[in-house]
Amino acid sequence: MKVKRMIIALVIAALFGIYCSYATNEYLKTAEIPGLEVSIEYLLTIFYSRLLLGFVIGFVEDVKLIRQRLLNSIIRGTIMGAIVSLGISFYGFTGAYIFIIYGIIYGAIIDLAATKFGS
Repeated sequence: MKVKRMIIALVIAALFGIYCSYATNEYLKTAEIPGLEVSIEYLLTIFYSRLLLGFVIGFVEDVKLIRQRLLNSIIRGTIMGAIVSLGISFYGFTGAYIFIIYGIIYGAIIDLAATKFGS
């Protein structure tokens, strides 16, 4: 494990976690979704999931799917983003799939940045 890669992945993931929690909070203030209330636990779960994504990506540097380094990091990040984001997409409200979509995007960005600047 490279410490620089892990730090880069965790910092970017934390920033995405803060943004994702804030955006979810703002969206749910205006949207009326039956049976769903915004709580600090819910927002912390979103933040934790994004931080976990950064932690997982920090460790998967040696996983090679294709030969080209940067494209490999994008593909690897999208896969990790989808897998890690599944946990917060099961809240059972309409539109929860958006967490997976953003997880894929965030995963690709985090892994690309960690690979480019941390390796």
